[in-house]
Amino acid sequence: MRLPMWGMSVEHAAVPGRLRVRIAGLQGDDAACRSLEEAVKATGLFDRASARARTGSLIAEFTRQVPHETALDRLRSAVEAMAPLRESVPAKQPADGRRPDGRQPPASKPTRAGTADGSALRFSRGSLAEIERRFETDLKAGLSGEVARNRLKQHGPNALPEGQAASPLQLFMKQFESLPVVLLAGSAVVSVATGGVADAVATMAVVVVNGVLGYVTEGQAERTIRRLIDTSEQSCTLLRDGVECVLPARTIVPGDIMLLRPGHHVAADARLIAAKGLLIDESALTGESVPVMKYPGDDAPDARVLSALSNMVFAGTIVTAGSALAVVVATGADTQIAAIQHLADAAERPRAPVEQDLDDIGRRLVGLSLAACGVFFGVGWLRGYSVSVMLKDALALAVAAVPEGLPTVATTTMARGIRRMEKSGILIRRLDVVESLGALQTLCLDKTGTLTANTMAVAAVIAGSTRYDVERGRLVPAGGDGDGDALRALMEVMILNNEAQIDPVSGAVDPASSSATERALLQLALDCGEDISGLRAARPFTRFIEREDGRRYTTTVHEDAGGRFVTVKGSPAEVLSLCERHRDEAGLRPLTSADRTRIMATNDALASMPARVLAFASGAAGADPDDTQGLVWHGIAAMIDPLRPGSKDFIAALHRAGIATTLITGDQMATAQAVAEQLDLGQGAPIRVIDAGDLAALDPALLSRLATQAHAFARVSPQQKLAIVRAIQDSGRVVGMTGDGVNDGPALKAADVGIAMGQSGTNLARDVANVVIADDRLPTLVSAIAQGRTVYRNIRRSLEYLVTTNLSEIMVSIVEAVHGPGELETPMELLWINLVTDILPGLGLAMAEPDADVMDVPPRDGNGHIIPGRDATRMGIDASLIAAAALATHFRGLAQYGPGPQTRGMTFNTLVMSQLLYTLGAQRFEKGGGDDMQRLFANRTLDAALVGAIALQVLPFSVPWLRRLLGIAPMRLGDLAFSLAAAAVPVGFALARHALDAGPDRRGKEA
Repeated sequence: MRLPMWGMSVEHAAVPGRLRVRIAGLQGDDAACRSLEEAVKATGLFDRASARARTGSLIAEFTRQVPHETALDRLRSAVEAMAPLRESVPAKQPADGRRPDGRQPPASKPTRAGTADGSALRFSRGSLAEIERRFETDLKAGLSGEVARNRLKQHGPNALPEGQAASPLQLFMKQFESLPVVLLAGSAVVSVATGGVADAVATMAVVVVNGVLGYVTEGQAERTIRRLIDTSEQSCTLLRDGVECVLPARTIVPGDIMLLRPGHHVAADARLIAAKGLLIDESALTGESVPVMKYPGDDAPDARVLSALSNMVFAGTIVTAGSALAVVVATGADTQIAAIQHLADAAERPRAPVEQDLDDIGRRLVGLSLAACGVFFGVGWLRGYSVSVMLKDALALAVAAVPEGLPTVATTTMARGIRRMEKSGILIRRLDVVESLGALQTLCLDKTGTLTANTMAVAAVIAGSTRYDVERGRLVPAGGDGDGDALRALMEVMILNNEAQIDPVSGAVDPASSSATERALLQLALDCGEDISGLRAARPFTRFIEREDGRRYTTTVHEDAGGRFVTVKGSPAEVLSLCERHRDEAGLRPLTSADRTRIMATNDALASMPARVLAFASGAAGADPDDTQGLVWHGIAAMIDPLRPGSKDFIAALHRAGIATTLITGDQMATAQAVAEQLDLGQGAPIRVIDAGDLAALDPALLSRLATQAHAFARVSPQQKLAIVRAIQDSGRVVGMTGDGVNDGPALKAADVGIAMGQSGTNLARDVANVVIADDRLPTLVSAIAQGRTVYRNIRRSLEYLVTTNLSEIMVSIVEAVHGPGELETPMELLWINLVTDILPGLGLAMAEPDADVMDVPPRDGNGHIIPGRDATRMGIDASLIAAAALATHFRGLAQYGPGPQTRGMTFNTLVMSQLLYTLGAQRFEKGGGDDMQRLFANRTLDAALVGAIALQVLPFSVPWLRRLLGIAPMRLGDLAFSLAAAAVPVGFALARHALDAGPDRRGKEA
């Protein structure tokens, strides 16, 4: 039966070690057949590949023990490497250009193509002689010093283009861009125009204080993040004038000859001249956790992904093993890492949800203010008021309509959130990002270096016939007591055939020595108490033979009292083919066919974890160590890139909070599947993994649906990560992206919340992210999300309070204006209310501690408004009650004193006190959560704010010049009693309503 998959179908897979597949587009194309054969062989898995143009089929032969699924995965990689370069999937927008949630998408900018752009493809082909002529260099001696200096002037330093950081002035001016702040500034201008200089000064003071607070908070966060960015000067080893020299990486020019050794950072894109056992860690560029083997060659496959360009090395990667000589073909802005940086620069982050919500509220308040002014002008015109009187009273209405405390409350709340998060190791670049964290609906997770440690650790070993699992650095036999002799023999080979070293000072494994794989093996031996230095001294090695293409194992030659012997470490299938005996409980005995089958079945089971599996053997040294046969099989070790501590609990906490999770990795599908299962990304459902090779042909609308349904994406390039993030955003969701590598940069920049690792992250990742986890501990992000949700809830409660009280002021002002001349409250009265007695209670509401259920409920609906319709109705009723209380006092004053300071003082006091007391009803109570009277005063910050605001309210009646400024007069005792009684009515109504709402829940609970 044919199985359709990624442009090819399996025709025959019944014979172990052999596959026949049919490939679309291959029939009749002899050149494509030859290129495909080379691409298949270059994967390193297949012994033979034969493509037939007549039938369009390919026959591939490989080691019998390799599972067909693994072989098919490698074949698919080779086939896709032959495909044309695919562009990122464009984001499909609705006809009006808005997303389904109503938010404006980022502006479209051109992006630079491909994970492997034209220069990388061009220089990977052709002979070295052509490269030598193209760059006018000498592959044996390198460039001369004079030529190198001239080229440095021509091409410039080998450095990535630096993004232009915002200047302090730009950062400060950015604080004044929100619409509520613009409204305040506008009202100040109107005040000056109508002679209210004091009003204007007071309003602008609030605007400036708000801007300074935001500037200081964001500036501190930016400086903290900048301190994490590595600014150290890298060096490289070059051949200049035939002499090996170490020079600053900035001085490399095209045509230079680089020498690469373990631990070296590759400083420029280069074509390999010669290599010996070269392994390159390309995880920062591709996201693949396993180092890639590189080797020179003139006919590299027509690959479109970086890891498939086996004869090229790229800037930003690290040599983990082996050595090489390479000619530089691209530096600085022409490198692959620069192409990804360009893509990140072109990406644009959407506006924060709270920013758009506040602007929306601002627009509504502007409309309300204009409508109120229009009503007043109409009434004034009918009554024949002068223009100056109407302008003065209209200003009072405008002041009443604008909640001066809103920007301060929002800024202070988010700044407090930033400071709290910073204490737990979460660094936030901008104020509004705090709330965006709380609004997260989907979190896209990079695997390598984010969920995992981007290192290697031994998970299990097989010695003799016993499996040992590694638990907290100790080997625990799966059954029985194990075989001590077999384990000891395995450990000896693990130590001797190893380039990692022990630091003589600390006694720990030197983190700068050799590859992560070598260090993991030596760490296991150290944890198990082996005498590493003693064993190596007793059995010194005389020769080390690197692994290479076609020989996937390393060999070491040693001498001891018994003579010369060899150790071998590498591919289980190849090492097993060199062995004739093995050790078990009965001692040494010949390897039978059944033994070999059992060993390879164990290998396949470990590889499917997925894990990197290495085999170990040893034996007497022959005349030619390269021709090693008749060895003793000692066992195998399985190594994994372990999950970071707390990763599983972190994912579980996100799921409890209703946040969807999507794994996006450059690793193969098997790895993505295994990690997704370990983390339970499917929450009990079958894991859905999508191969990124399928994305290019998808309709954008279909991609948007699939992106919200998939649990993981595998073999993803930087462009595809960006496309996936945008596709999820196009479905109307608020999206976060975690990452640490250069390849994560574009997606980090485009996500609503880009989250980078502070310690292990690359400079580019930290530079484009707006959240940085300083200590790389993902679980701390849960508390940051909780803080973000708390910030939103508190801003919303403060906003409801401020809008309700301002609406009551508008109602009072309109009724007073319509009723008669001289009755309207003065602009300074309303300004006092909004700046003094509104801000403190608003801040008190905004400083409330997180609700107990903050991480047990789904995130808020991105399509919903910050003030839903039912809440707007309730706010209108409450505003009417506050206005009614103030007007009742106003009309009582008119009856006793007529229009003037006495009546204004009574109205002013009732309006202020009713608003202050209303804050007690504006709090959120847990339904059925206990004694509401106890909870009424549970927010100590609000209690202190109320006391402070009431104290401030006494000042105007006690200080003569302040009374004159506001235009009020002292109250008599009876007037004060009436005013306070009227002020208590609105909050009494609000508390009674809450009791009725909570009653059924409480009765149900008690029942």
